[in-house]
Amino acid sequence: MANNDDQRERKTSTILAMDVVGYSEKMGSDEEGTVRQLEVCRGIVEETVASHQGRVFNVAGDAFMVEFNSTLSAVKSGIAIQEKVASHNEGLDSGKGLEFRMGINMGDVVVDGDNLLGEGVNVAARLEGIAPSGGICISDIVHSVVKGKVSCGFIDQGEQDLKNINEPVKAYYADIKTGSVDPKKFKYKASGNKAIYLAVVASVTVAVGLYIFQGMQSDLQSGADFQRIAILPLDAGSDEQAMLNLATGLTQDLSTNLSTAAKKLTIVTLSEPPNDLNSLYEDIGTRYFINGTIRKAGSNIRISVNLTDTSSMATIWTKKYDKEFTAANIFSLQDEIVTNVIDSLVGNGAVLAQEVAKNFSATGTQNLNAYECVNFVRGQYFKVLSPVMHTQGLDCLRKAVKDDPEYKEAWALLGHMLAWGYSLYQPFFQAVDKAGLSEAFEAVDNAIRIDKNYARAYATRAELHFYEGDWDQLMVNAERALELAPGDAYSVGHLSYITVLSGFGCKFSNQLKVEFDVDDKACERLEWGYQRALLGHQLDAISSLSFDNYGLGLYYWATSQWQKQLANYQEVPAPDFHWWNMHIGMAYHHLGNREMAKQHFDAVKIQYLSVATNPISKIETAYNTWGGRAGFGIEVPRAKEILKSYGWD
Repeated sequence: MANNDDQRERKTSTILAMDVVGYSEKMGSDEEGTVRQLEVCRGIVEETVASHQGRVFNVAGDAFMVEFNSTLSAVKSGIAIQEKVASHNEGLDSGKGLEFRMGINMGDVVVDGDNLLGEGVNVAARLEGIAPSGGICISDIVHSVVKGKVSCGFIDQGEQDLKNINEPVKAYYADIKTGSVDPKKFKYKASGNKAIYLAVVASVTVAVGLYIFQGMQSDLQSGADFQRIAILPLDAGSDEQAMLNLATGLTQDLSTNLSTAAKKLTIVTLSEPPNDLNSLYEDIGTRYFINGTIRKAGSNIRISVNLTDTSSMATIWTKKYDKEFTAANIFSLQDEIVTNVIDSLVGNGAVLAQEVAKNFSATGTQNLNAYECVNFVRGQYFKVLSPVMHTQGLDCLRKAVKDDPEYKEAWALLGHMLAWGYSLYQPFFQAVDKAGLSEAFEAVDNAIRIDKNYARAYATRAELHFYEGDWDQLMVNAERALELAPGDAYSVGHLSYITVLSGFGCKFSNQLKVEFDVDDKACERLEWGYQRALLGHQLDAISSLSFDNYGLGLYYWATSQWQKQLANYQEVPAPDFHWWNMHIGMAYHHLGNREMAKQHFDAVKIQYLSVATNPISKIETAYNTWGGRAGFGIEVPRAKEILKSYGWD
């Protein structure tokens, strides 16, 4: 008797399905030439897939089915294949080349020897069927992982009713020009009665849309949609780390200061510029972007800044600065840039006038070494979360606040770094113990003393109350931070993961809730944190920060939505960070992919074993730092059993 699907191995994979457009017709007109071209394309496919760590698991004539462990690699491989095939076709006579359609989906699959079966495969195949010639169609879950991380934008196709797929699937076309059809103009044509039905629906929709548009036109003209700005990283023009840190720091300061100056302004800070600036308008939905360059010439600093309208690519405002390289001049430049940007937006009709803070000033520091320390923490440490860099950051921040006791950013970052020293690295690396949290409270209080409206300081204070298990004070400070900076992705994302963690266990049985002291408001905090994570994810459209991803990932963990958890963490890969490996390993485990789960758990074990023997004996301490037994600690018994099954001792 054949095994049913429930008895077979299951796992989560990303599937790329592809086949040749009009293959039968081409075989009928030129069989020999078509077979020859297919062999050339097969070589392109196999070579490109291998270079992106994929596996061709099924070939049927002109059709290929490919598996990837990485969703990002799948999409990059698909784009590369289409580009190489298009380049090859350029050297052929007209009509002699082959074009492929592709569909890409991530989902649950069933292992059948070397083959893969199941809905994850079926959806990819159906998406391929609605893709344009020479193009790629991806599912919504794939889009959520790769947006802003590949060389192209994506065109929203809305929900699609795919044959033999129970639920509609939201689809996107890759905006690539590798085929004979422009994906912006291509519309998949349904057949028969369904096409007639869709045509009627479309006619009604257009009529209703025109009516609504006429009613909304005055609102649109008022500029109510003009409040979303992207800040591209300033170009340092150098590989020197100090200049890269300076560019990162100045970019982040501009983002924070613009958020402070106008609360209704939504700032999207990018970690790297997109290949196509038009994607800022089409994919991220920003109406303006700020970019520029920063150069050091002797003892002077030269900065050029531009404000551009993404809808027309017209430059609204541009300014060049050339001043002596001092901390005072850096902060005065920030003041001037923010003022000019706000003035320009108000002048262009944006409804910011009511929200502009009249007394805004980026006071900063007069001490250049202190500013360089803050930039080191933001520009290097936050990207890799290295224990060694954490120690370096703590040392220089302690010196920075000693050298300039009125530098609020240094005080707030010191509090944040002390909090993370307690939570991220205990008990395996150099730990900040419970007593060390007193120093963190003092640092945050100093930041608030200097600026009682500094949202990031309140967010860190909320985190410190979280470690004490004081849920009421956690929420008081969280709500204050949100009130002060509702559009600051850093603060909103920061709040998301601690409030989600404070609500862990609220979905458990009443017996477990009593056993682990889960309070009656846990579910309120869990949902509050989830909503902040969604907002943070929207504000941080290209995942330049990881806070919101951990907020969403922890919510999906708490609610057992493992596939979403996996996709979410794949957006912010951090293979050298032990907690990232732990979280993504748990997702793979619950999805039945033990091979991938073991890879990530082994990485955690190696990282832990470098400083501690028998790491499983420390797991309870590590988990309990995140909110105690009534927080993430409720996962300790289950985590221990899972890790033991992967050889932990």
